[in-house]
Amino acid sequence: MTSVPSLLQFTRCRVEDSVRDLLGKEISARVAETDLESDLDDAILAGIGAHALRRHLPGDILHRVQVFTATGSHALLLSNLPAQQFPPTPVSGFGDEAELAVTNAIHLGLIRLLECTPFAVRFENDGRLIRNVVPNPAASGTTSSWGADSEFFWHTDNPHQPFAPPGSDPRLYTPPYLTFYAVRNEERVPTEVAALDDVVVRLDARTRLGLMAPDFVVGAPDSNDGEATRSLSGAPVLETGPDGRHRARYDRGTTSGRTPEAQKTLDDWSAVLGTIPAAELVLDTGDFLIFDNYRVLHRRKAFTPRPATTARWLRRCYAS
Repeated sequence: MTSVPSLLQFTRCRVEDSVRDLLGKEISARVAETDLESDLDDAILAGIGAHALRRHLPGDILHRVQVFTATGSHALLLSNLPAQQFPPTPVSGFGDEAELAVTNAIHLGLIRLLECTPFAVRFENDGRLIRNVVPNPAASGTTSSWGADSEFFWHTDNPHQPFAPPGSDPRLYTPPYLTFYAVRNEERVPTEVAALDDVVVRLDARTRLGLMAPDFVVGAPDSNDGEATRSLSGAPVLETGPDGRHRARYDRGTTSGRTPEAQKTLDDWSAVLGTIPAAELVLDTGDFLIFDNYRVLHRRKAFTPRPATTARWLRRCYAS
């Protein structure tokens, strides 16, 4: 059988040390003038970060960031960004956002350069803009971004929401993009991403058509406030968007078929997911990752975290 080459369109860039140091120096000086918090001062932080990034990023890297959403690429990784002096990992899930002003300026500045809007949802993370992806002991045994001991199978984030019509309030819909800044990852836990296109080309016609039928119920993931969310019933798993590209909503733990035939289709879909090529990313301190949540599936395997103060810590922000 002839292997099918991966269709994942993935841009990788690395900032030189000298550029990193210039960025860190300028942003640190600007945020030191006042206390800036991500939830109250996101526009100011984004402005500070975007200004410095435009000044110091090499032209080729800046161009790749700025055209990412327009080109239809699946994912972009920008490595070796400035890293401030970090506090201990906030394994409770929340910490002092003012302490992370440099990191937030970089993170939100890049989202602005991507011509995206950062946003939060009321039913997750106490409505805060940036989620600390940490091994929270209170989430033990759950498939949550605050978990560690349970494997995340291939999924998209917040699949229980509809896809957004153009120009809509993104808070009411599935997030189009996920962005991450890596604070620490001494456990070397990979984040895996795979293109939906690589799944679709491996589906037989019956399974593909079955996934596009409105025969599924999709519930909210464990990271959501169950009392504030509802399942999406009578929805397809696979759709064709207005741009002609396939998009998907899926979480193995919360997606079910409304008929035996639909459930069989889900089982066949899950089996194909076990065969797809993927990029395995061990995010290091100062790495920024963005991917298309409509057209990329991602997963993270179970791991044993380091002691609480140095445990794995990523910062995630939705963007539209």
